Amino acid sequence: MFGLKVLSKLNQKKYRSEYGCFLVEGKKGVMDALKSKQEVMQLVMTRQFADQEEKFWGNQEVSLIDTKDFNRLAETVTPSGIAAVIKIPNYDNGLLEKTKIIAVLEDIRDPGNLGTMIRTADWFGIDAIILLGGADPYQAKVVRSSMGSIFNIPILIAENSKEELLKLKKKSFRVIVTRPELANSKTEKTTLTKKIALVFGNESRGTSQEIDALADEYLSIPKYGQAESLNVAVSFGIVISDTVKAN
Repeated sequence: MFGLKVLSKLNQKKYRSEYGCFLVEGKKGVMDALKSKQEVMQLVMTRQFADQEEKFWGNQEVSLIDTKDFNRLAETVTPSGIAAVIKIPNYDNGLLEKTKIIAVLEDIRDPGNLGTMIRTADWFGIDAIILLGGADPYQAKVVRSSMGSIFNIPILIAENSKEELLKLKKKSFRVIVTRPELANSKTEKTTLTKKIALVFGNESRGTSQEIDALADEYLSIPKYGQAESLNVAVSFGIVISDTVKAN
């Protein structure tokens, strides 16, 4: 089991990578993790929490620590007294052989946006998410914003955008980029194929030129009012909903 020194380091990306795990705080998050197929390596809780709660964690290995020590590793404003150490899942690209609709997210920087997009993808049954840069999906705010969906949907982290999209095209995915100014179709008129990769770009810059050059189709959401733009997580929900319904 990890000691307090290591546990407190898991709030930093480099140590999450080094130890291959991340922290989930709060009773709901821990219960979601225990119900999922993810590997729960260790539970950490205060003695007060353990005394007050029914033992919903079964035979899971538990580390009991003082409230003061727990507050040192917690990132929430009012720590609940329980956290879980989850092994970072290792998904290989063989997963793509079985998928029909995937979301590709390029450089999504805001953790709240990323967590919401993961949650939305889970709601609509998207098969997998590929991340091209951006926020770390295993940081605390992303995990909280996903409301447990981080445990349900496979997330692949890729290093090279061009290489990853070429790989998808080779596997017969139609690459559809959400880029309003380049759009040649609206969401309700999306060209449907057996395999679709929906690409969403950075909150302020959108998708990169490298991504745009590999698109099979550009997509936009019809505008009826005066708003200049939509939040990327909102756009994601609209496009994903229309695509799933059309399929």
